[in-house]
This record gives sequence, structure tokens and C-alpha cells, in this order.
Amino acid sequence: MMAVLEATTDIVKGHILAAVLGFVGLYIVTTSIRTYSRLHHIPGPPGTGWSIWWLAKHQAGGTLCCDLEEVADKYGPIARIGPDWVVVSDPTEIRRIWSVRSGYQRSPWYTGFRFNPESDNILTYNDNKEHHNIRSKLLPGYMGKGLGNHEDTVDEAILKFVNLINREYLTTNGQVEPKLMDGSRAFVYFSSDVNSNIEFSTSFGYLEKNRDINGIIEALETLMPATTALALFPAANWLSRTRLVKPFLPKPTDKEGVGRLLGVVQQRVQERYREKGSPETAKTRPRDVLQSFVETSLSPVEVEAEALVHLFGATDTTAAALRTTLFHLAAKPTAYRTLQAEIDSFFRSGKATRPVITDAEAKSLPYLQAVIKEGLRMWPPIMGLMPKSSSKDDIICGKKVPANTHVAWSPLSIMKNKELFGQDAQFFEPGRWIAAAEEVDATRLKEMEAVLGMAFAGGSRWECLGRKLALMEIGKVLFELVLRFDFAIANPMKPFSWSNHGLTRVDKLDFLVTKREVDSS
Repeated sequence: MMAVLEATTDIVKGHILAAVLGFVGLYIVTTSIRTYSRLHHIPGPPGTGWSIWWLAKHQAGGTLCCDLEEVADKYGPIARIGPDWVVVSDPTEIRRIWSVRSGYQRSPWYTGFRFNPESDNILTYNDNKEHHNIRSKLLPGYMGKGLGNHEDTVDEAILKFVNLINREYLTTNGQVEPKLMDGSRAFVYFSSDVNSNIEFSTSFGYLEKNRDINGIIEALETLMPATTALALFPAANWLSRTRLVKPFLPKPTDKEGVGRLLGVVQQRVQERYREKGSPETAKTRPRDVLQSFVETSLSPVEVEAEALVHLFGATDTTAAALRTTLFHLAAKPTAYRTLQAEIDSFFRSGKATRPVITDAEAKSLPYLQAVIKEGLRMWPPIMGLMPKSSSKDDIICGKKVPANTHVAWSPLSIMKNKELFGQDAQFFEPGRWIAAAEEVDATRLKEMEAVLGMAFAGGSRWECLGRKLALMEIGKVLFELVLRFDFAIANPMKPFSWSNHGLTRVDKLDFLVTKREVDSS
């Protein structure tokens, strides 16, 4: 009898297990079919309706920005790139989606950019009201209101940059083997010194030491692939903030890399908060970005998070714009000579402030400004997916897009739109901006500038807070470098290597640098 009961029990257990497995399998199948059906009417690469594998693979490969451009060319202005992901390459539609009153907000993808696991930051607040609240607190610091003169800080770094080139990188008619200037590092050193000085009232000293101090820059660049990978998987991003994983993350006590930067920021923030309530230090407190953050209602942990974003984000994007623009100039002699002629003429006129041109003067030079715009257009400093989502269904490029779909952009498709920028939009041609400015009807120029502004998320609630400072740095640096030196690509057969994980990592962008002497008369 017992044997019969045991056999019956085993059979029942087997049936129950089979039923459970059947229900689980049925749930997975029906869920997959339902997910696939949401966007089945939108074309895209094979497999993207069933799995995020295509998106994850191309993101990990470091060429997603170019891969999205190819997808747009093949499948049209809206394409499916994941079960609940689409990419849009129509500039008008992206500007609408990014507009303040569109009803869209950041998708959960942004939570992957928590550089400090303890706190959200301006990049990771997805809720529009929360983002607006933190942005209003940070805006005075980014804009320099009531702080020291940011332009003087930029000038100081430019002169150190010029001294570095004169000291280390000049080519002298074959008499001595030239030491090549690695633009992939030199511009990061410049931008890091500017931003650390603006944030802490003292620079990190990269330009003086001409090296990656404590390996911080290398560590930050190495961090980006993992960061963008985590951003695709919110569950994995949550796991990275648990006690299980925390011991393996960078720590403020580290002597090298990202942890070292965390330690520096944490120490500076703690010092400022200790002094915050002291009347004795009121008159001697630094007038810098960090102090502006401290004097808000933000907690020390929140200030640490925002300080990291200010340092890392502003540094890399400005450096990327500078090296990209100088590379394209060096690769196109006609543009280089035209810019040099404009700069030389302005210098000889006696109108250029010495030893460094002012921001206002740089902005008065039309071809210099055209070069800056064209450099930003050819390779935007930030080319992450930047997805937005809406709680309501929408019609995008004539296709119904269900609520809660991740809507990404294709930056290279948008910036090289032939209908707007011309049939030669794939090529570096600053003259297109001069020609558009000379048209009687200013409509096309305004549209070109509006689309270019998307490189800084212009016209949206998420517009880059450091845009004004970045453009100041780019204009002043290009003027002084092109006035004082000639730059040539050292290895035309392989000018550099690169990968993009939202931000672009460039290695070995080597320049041959020769000194110029321009007669001021």
C-alpha cells in the first residue's frame, strides 16, 4: 500500500512540475510574442524584435553611433533596434520629442550613469520635475553667477598649453627627432585643468606634469563601456548598487584611478561643509562651482555626485570637440588656410587682445565660428542613445509607437542630413555655414543651428549646462593654437584609433607641430 501511495505521489509531483514548467514556458512565449507585437510594424535588423542582443552587441563593440547611421540608411527614419527600442533619424521628430512640452522624459537607461553609487545626479534623474529641481540648484554654478571670472581661468590654462607645446612638441627642421603631440591626451589635460580650477579654485596640474596623474583619465575612459552596458539592463544597474557588488567598486581610499578621483572630490566637499556654517571663513570662501553647489540645499553626498559629473562630463566633451575639429582642419588644407588667414588678419589688425584673445573677439570671427560648428556637426561630443519615453502612445515618422518605448536618436544621421546640410554633408566643409549666413532668407541657417544645437541637447529641458563654457574654450584655444603653430597629422595612413560608448575614446591622435611667427604689422 505504501509503495502505491509513494508511486502516486511521485506521479502527482511529476504532473505538478510539468504543469509549472508548462505555465512558465507558456508565459515566456506569450510575453515574447506580446513584446514582439508591440513594434512589429516598424522595420529593423533581424532579431531586434525578440531580443536586445543586437543593441548590446553593437554597444559593446564601440561603434554603435556608426551602426545606427547604417540602420537609418537601410530601414528609414524610424527603425526597431530592440524589443521595446526604436531609433529615430529625423531631426524634426527628435527636436519635437526632446522639446519641453512633449510629454517625454528620460528612460531608465540614464540610471546607468550614476558615477557615485550613493546618489543620483543631473544625468540620472528621469522624472522631469525632479530633474528641473536639481537643475535649478546647479544652474548658477555652471553659469558662473557670482563666481570668479571663468574666462581668466581659461586664459591661464591656454598659456600653460602653449608653454607645454613650446617645451615638449616643436619640430625643428629634422635636426632632432620630433616628439609627437598626442591630441588624444593633450586636449584632455587642458580641459581637465580648466574644469578642476573652475570647480575647486585650483587645477589638477596635468599641463604642467604632462601626464595622466594617478591614472584617473585612463580609468574614467575605461569605465564608459561598462557604464553604457549597464544602462541597457536596469536590473543589472540596480545590482551594481547592492552590498554584494559594492566592495568591488572604486573607493575613495584608492590611490589610483576613479577611486582616487572620488577621494579627492569627497575630501574637498567635506572641507567645504565644515566651513559652511563658520562666520570666520565667510569672507575667504572660494568663489567656485563647488562652493555654489555647497550653498544650495543639497546634501554632501549629492554635491559629491554633481561635482563628479561636472568634472568628468565637461572635461571629456570639450576635449573631444577640440581634437575632432583640429583633426578635420589638419586633414583639409583649404579650410586650414582659410582659418589661418582670418586669424592672421585679425591679429595684424591689432584688435586681438594679447596674450589670449577674448571670447567676444573669437565670436566675431565668422570662419572660426563656422569651423567650430562644423567640427561639432561632424562628430558630436556625446553620441549615446539618449533615449526618451512617454507614458502615452505617439505617432513618430508616421508610425504608431506604444507608450513606454525607448526612443533613441541616431546622431550621425541627424548631423549629416543632406536635405538640411547639403549633398556634401558627409564631409567637413565650414563654408556651408558662411553660405547659409549670406542667404537673404535666414530660415535655413536657423534650422541648421537648431539641429546643431542638439549636440548639447539644445532646445530641451536637458540642455547641457556647460555649453557656454565649452564654446568659450573651443574658440579661444583654436585661435591661439592656429595663430602660433602649424599642425599636421603625423600618421595619415592610420591617424588614430577610436571607440564610442556615448563618449568617444581616441588613442594616438599624433600631430607634428611647427612654430609660426606672424608679423603684427
